[in-house]
Amino acid sequence: MAPLRHAISRVMRSLVMKFTLLSGLMLIGATALLMGIEFNLKRAENTETGLTRAELMTELFAANTAGSLAQSDVRALTRAVNDFQARPDVASVTAVDVNRRVLASWGEGVLNPGERETDQLVHAALGAVDTRIESLGPTIRVAEPAFDDGRLVGAVVVTVPMAAVAEPAMSILRRQLLTAFGALLIFLPIMAFAVRKALGPIGKLTEAARLASSRKLDLRIEVNTGDELEMLANAFNRMFARLDASMKRVHRLAYVDMVTELPNRERFRKEVERVSREAAESGHEGAILFLDLDRFKRVNDSLGIGEGDRLLEAVGRRLREAARGWDLSNGAEGAEPSMVARLGGDEFTVLMPKLRDGTDAARLARRIIDAVRRPFEISGHQVFLGISAGAAVFPRDGADPETLLRHADLAMAAAKRNGGNACEFFETSMNQSAFERLVLESELREAVREDQLVVYYQPKVGMHGGAIAGAEALVRWNHPTAGLLSPGAFIQAAEECGLIGEIGDWVLRRACRETAALAAQGLSVPVAVNVSAMQFESEGFAQSVLDVLEETGLPPEMLELELTESTAMRDPERVIAQIAPLRDIGVTFAIDDFGTGHSSLSYLTRMPFDVFKIDQSFVRDMSKDHHARIVVETILAMARSLKLKTVAEGVETAEQYVALRDLGATLAQGYLFGRPMPMDDLEEFARADAGAKVSAAAG
Repeated sequence: MAPLRHAISRVMRSLVMKFTLLSGLMLIGATALLMGIEFNLKRAENTETGLTRAELMTELFAANTAGSLAQSDVRALTRAVNDFQARPDVASVTAVDVNRRVLASWGEGVLNPGERETDQLVHAALGAVDTRIESLGPTIRVAEPAFDDGRLVGAVVVTVPMAAVAEPAMSILRRQLLTAFGALLIFLPIMAFAVRKALGPIGKLTEAARLASSRKLDLRIEVNTGDELEMLANAFNRMFARLDASMKRVHRLAYVDMVTELPNRERFRKEVERVSREAAESGHEGAILFLDLDRFKRVNDSLGIGEGDRLLEAVGRRLREAARGWDLSNGAEGAEPSMVARLGGDEFTVLMPKLRDGTDAARLARRIIDAVRRPFEISGHQVFLGISAGAAVFPRDGADPETLLRHADLAMAAAKRNGGNACEFFETSMNQSAFERLVLESELREAVREDQLVVYYQPKVGMHGGAIAGAEALVRWNHPTAGLLSPGAFIQAAEECGLIGEIGDWVLRRACRETAALAAQGLSVPVAVNVSAMQFESEGFAQSVLDVLEETGLPPEMLELELTESTAMRDPERVIAQIAPLRDIGVTFAIDDFGTGHSSLSYLTRMPFDVFKIDQSFVRDMSKDHHARIVVETILAMARSLKLKTVAEGVETAEQYVALRDLGATLAQGYLFGRPMPMDDLEEFARADAGAKVSAAAG
């Protein structure tokens, strides 16, 4: 049974076979219906013919025996009956006079001569003087009155077998069945051919749909029937064309970076997965380079998003050219070329499917670094970028895309920390460093939530007299296990995890509150607070400072905000707009680490700053480095010309103090006067005779 069901199931999956069977069943049904109708009509016609024939036979017999009936000639009637019953179509015959007395008879079930006929059929025929006929199953009985010279002389009753006077129903049915079977044998193949011909285009449509389901959309269905199927085929063709275009666009969106036209992260991941698997099977090595542009964010902020995209496009071209040049000059003939991809933002990657030796990745990275360091022409401006590279070799450093990218990223981060424009290879220790950095970030978030941060203050003193002139607020982390940590241990992590803005706001609020409390005790010590780039560039920075001043009650003239030179020069017009409302109420601003950046003098003269802070690197080296001393002298001369105060950072020796005083520095800050200290110690420092300490130190 199972093979039969399987065969039936396969047959029923064919639309042509279904329509053929359906058409065949409809033809058989129609034939059966017509046969039934014809059979009933034929049978009725056959019965009518039999009745007519039986009536005619009886009428002739009655006419022939009318004279004998008139004379009651039994002998003659008996002879006539015997002659008549010899016919094959007569089952019985009876002759009666007008009184229904039997004169002669033959057949089964008839009365003997002399008996009176009681049959109602005879009675009706004699009474009505008309022919009476009845059909009783397989027989016909006819009662016919007999007339002699127009006078009723008796009646004749004849029983006729239906089969003798009419064709049997089974014979008719058999003939019809043979005719129908022959018709089906002729018309069913014709119908199957017609159905197959008519449904042929549907087969084409089905095959096209099957191919389309396997993503083969570059096809065309040719149907020229001139009917709805041709319209459907044309609709399919249009649909396939649109689907093909949409699939290509989806593929492009899924695997191509829209800015640079390079493969994107997903395409790169798939290729790395394939190539690393092949490398593991064949035993050769390959590498991926993780590339990150240096200074791109600053350039992008200056140029705008549109020009930034053009710059990324130009970088992508150079990377592709560098990789292509490497393949042509160092790759084996027929070898798979390197792939350059953009992961997003200013991050790019290069896949090197096969390395000849471990230095190939470093050589290509060096070629890429040199290519990117050449100036870019964007909107008539020369733009300079750098690039840091990290390399991971497979299968040694990982066998899957995620691991390789993570390891290459760690190596790139190491290259960036070492100054950039270099390539570092992944080392196992980098994983440990990354884990420690992750733990540090997690602990730092907890420190912000649990209020583990504290503010220390380093005093600033006047160059003439040595009196305390203010203090710089410096954050410390009171770690539950590691003790008190300086900013160098966690500030970079705070910047990378986005906490620097929150920490900066906290330090500003705490410093203003504690300084206001100190002022309430009669000690006026202005406080300087460092402002991070993220904090300063946030919308509403000025308003947040105003809110802190109002909340803490600190007079605005006792607050100084320090910006790094790079932050101040990133967008001078915006800096001016941010600073203006705060300077209007008395807040002062200082440029921190002045001299370490690349300030534009044309902007510098317009910037609303009050203080230059000379970086400690110049102060530390001025006694032994002639160039450092010249830088300090230049900064001090510029400050005098602009009528700005100056703060010399990192003053640790009396010699440095005297030199800076003689050169005209306004304030000094460093270990010579005091290390960063809690507010309680700053209060004691402020109350002490700081001037006497400075004089003694200076001799």
